[in-house]
Amino acid sequence: MSDLYIWIRDILVIIISLSFFQILIPDSSMAKYLRYIFSLVILAVILEPVIQLLNGL
Repeated sequence: MSDLYIWIRDILVIIISLSFFQILIPDSSMAKYLRYIFSLVILAVILEPVIQLLNGL
């Protein structure tokens, strides 16, 4: 149960942090690429338990 709490907390912290950074980024050609990278980071955090489970098998 503790692992689930930590995983959800990590997801929320990453989403809030990246949302804050996204607000600070000026609208430029780089903004599109940074949003893509931010999405990949969020996806990696969400998939982390699945990857750990597969490595344990």
